[in-house]
Amino acid sequence: MWQAIDRERSGITRVAGICGVFIPVVIFTSLGVSIASSPWFTWTQHAFSDLGIQENTAALFNYGMIFGGILVLVFSFGLMKILSKKLGAYVLALSSLALIGIGVFPETIFTLHFLTSASFFVLLVIALLTIGLTSRFSSFERNIGLLAIVLVIIAIGSTVFLFHFDGIAITEALSCFPAFIWCSIVGIKMTRASG
Repeated sequence: MWQAIDRERSGITRVAGICGVFIPVVIFTSLGVSIASSPWFTWTQHAFSDLGIQENTAALFNYGMIFGGILVLVFSFGLMKILSKKLGAYVLALSSLALIGIGVFPETIFTLHFLTSASFFVLLVIALLTIGLTSRFSSFERNIGLLAIVLVIIAIGSTVFLFHFDGIAITEALSCFPAFIWCSIVGIKMTRASG
């Protein structure tokens, strides 16, 4: 009976790890193609969400955020299985719901879009900080926790760009791109650990 439970946990961890690996693939592809299709977009004048209301990029951007958010949600469930302290994984799950909300509520629905967008970035930083400060049980946890702390420092440091440019795309990129890569790195480790 216990072996069956262990196999089930291992399977969940593997699926969650695979989702973690594909988070940056989905998000970066969605953003990259959207930006490439938008010659008007500039990193210093716009936000990524501006891509979600343009006729030629809205579907790609919004569905990319929704699908990426679903991947983060499944990944966070896997983190809940392997981390000794679960709080950071729960906060990451909330962040994933906010990421889904960015795609569901484009900028044309201003209030809901602002709430989901702001919640995503704030919750993402809180999730990484919590994981970084509470992951001490094993060398695996300590390593991913230390990396999470470094990414939090980068995210907080990136807010300096808010005061220098009209747009927030640079701050958005520095806040979330490293976090998505962190998910991929941890996802690879999860798939190997569950093998």
